[in-house]
Formats: sequence, C-alpha cells, structure tokens
Amino acid sequence: MTTPATPPATAEHTIALTDPIRYTSDLLRKIRNYLHDNGFVEVVTPVFRQADDLTGKRATAVLGAGGFLRSMIGPALRYNLQYAPRIFEIGPCFRPERPDATHSREFTMLDLYAANEDFAFLYELAEDLIALAYPKPLPHISVAEHLNRDFGVDLTRHSPQNLADAIARRLALPATTPMHELIDTAIATHIEPLTRGTAAFLVDYPLGGNEPCARRRDGTTAIIDRFEVFIDGLEVAHGYRDETDHDAFIERATTAGLYNREQALVLDAITAGDLPTRSVGLGIGIERLCMAATGIDEIRTFQQSRCF
Repeated sequence: MTTPATPPATAEHTIALTDPIRYTSDLLRKIRNYLHDNGFVEVVTPVFRQADDLTGKRATAVLGAGGFLRSMIGPALRYNLQYAPRIFEIGPCFRPERPDATHSREFTMLDLYAANEDFAFLYELAEDLIALAYPKPLPHISVAEHLNRDFGVDLTRHSPQNLADAIARRLALPATTPMHELIDTAIATHIEPLTRGTAAFLVDYPLGGNEPCARRRDGTTAIIDRFEVFIDGLEVAHGYRDETDHDAFIERATTAGLYNREQALVLDAITAGDLPTRSVGLGIGIERLCMAATGIDEIRTFQQSRCF
C-alpha cells in the first residue's frame, strides 16, 4: 500500500498558504524542542568558508580575502563532536544554480551529528523529525534490490565497477563516464520516480555514488549505510553512518572529486583522538519539508524578504 504524498487541504495547509512565516517558525520551534529534549546541543558554524567543496556548488565570496559561501553545513559541524556528543545546526546554505519550483540559490538546512550511535538510531531520529511536519508512514524502498532487478548486479557480492559497467551498457552512456555519475543517473531515472505520489525511505544505496562519507555495510561488497527520504518525488532528507576506514574514505572522496580541506581537517581531528570515530549524520531541507508536508509545490512560498 502506498502512502499518499500530498495531504488533503487542512487548517495547516491553509496556514502555510496565508502565513508561511508562522508555519515555518512553528516547525522550527518543534524541531529545536525535539532535539533539545533528546540531548542535542545547537551550534553555529561559519557560513563563509575558506575551501571550495570541489563540486562547483559553492558560490564565491569576498570577506577580507576570497572564499566561498557554504553549499552544505557538513564537516564543519562534525568537527564540533569533540565538544558535545549530539549536535545540530539550522542555518542558510547557498548554491549558484538556476532557481525553479524546488531549487533556490539560498535555502535552510538542518544538519545534525551524533557520536557512537548506530544506523537504527538514525532511522528513528529521521522518522521522528519528519513526523513533526509529515506524520505519515515512510516505507522503505531498497535501491540495491531495484538495481539488481534492473541491471542484474547484486551489490551484496558484486563490485561498484560491475554496476557502473552494467549501467553504461543499459543506458547507452559512454564507458568513460565517471562511476558516481553513472550510479546517480541510474538512481535518478529508475528509482527516485517510484516515490512520486507516495513517500518513502530509499535505503541500501550503492558504494561509488556521490556520498563518499557513508560506511560500507558489513557483509556486503558495495552497499553503504545511507538513506534518503523522498516525498512525492522530492528529496527532503538524507542520512548516513560515517565511514570508519579513513583510507577507503579518502580514496572514494578523491575519486568522486569531493576530498577537500574540510574533510582533511575532520580526519586529522579523528586521528589525533579529538573526534569520535563512530558517528551518524542527518540533513533535512527545511523549505522542502514544508513543501512536502503541505502539498505546496513552490519553494519560494517558504522564503521571506526575497526582494532583498
């Protein structure tokens, strides 16, 4: 049975349309209260960053010296696990991309990290937080099972390269296409559309995609502990268990062009014993969660003072 993605018109929907500032404020208050009640400490990390994230998604900026506006909160938040075992931040991120109904150059993210917790803890945490706005069941859809069905590659025993080769053949893409691009294309075209008209956790992601931070699952050759939450085809959250094999992480991040100074600073702190090795991380797009929860398909509804 599928989960209806867009709730019927309700008082909440009406409030979101007529008073989006109040709707967003109420949701942020609920999120903060939940996290504080569960032992999380709110921190603030720099919006202006010294390093590019190497994806081309960071907007350049000048503040005394050249730098970048953060495209994600990410490693700078994890670095603060040395001060508290559960931390979160809610703040702006920036990406120099063309605005449309679901994308904005500036948007609000909730990011959090928890030390010495397992993947089951993260699933429950994500479900609880999303339920503050969208209180409906979120069934699981296995990415690995669908890739096996569509491309004939079993990620419990085959390699990421086997998957990339099968995708290139099936989708008639150049064999020279980077592995992470092939995998991301297959997921975007074959699996993410399954969430249209419903809501679900996408789980059992393949190794070799665009998330090098996630740990490879024990007993598999190419499945990582990562999930994404989609509501009516719209990604609203992602989570993962951090990779504990530092050499494997560096290799994967470098191959995907995602290993930068920020990642190196975190690994240096772990090596020095300042940061816990085991942690889980979660990110939720606030405006997108508001959109999905209310059935309003325009991100600008939940952004204020756009004229500035």
